[in-house]
Amino acid sequence: MREGSLVELREREGQWLGFERALAQSMEIVATPLLFALFGYWLDGRFGTGPVLAIAFGLLGVAAISLRTYLWYRASMDREEKGKPWTRRRP
Repeated sequence: MREGSLVELREREGQWLGFERALAQSMEIVATPLLFALFGYWLDGRFGTGPVLAIAFGLLGVAAISLRTYLWYRASMDREEKGKPWTRRRP
């Protein structure tokens, strides 16, 4: 092992955490609507309603993950900007 390679890895830890979060979020964006649509497809088979419930549940999954992503982003930005000069209120 080279001298200093451990330090180099520690310096990149934030970058790797960012990659990890991005991968997890991308999986959620794909998997959530898919699982909702599959559940709707299963219900369609049980009730004989055609693709109506699969489409409805798929769209519900898209709306749910969109709302979750937006709220996560807002919370993340609020944490990041806390105490910054442009967020301070004037008396």
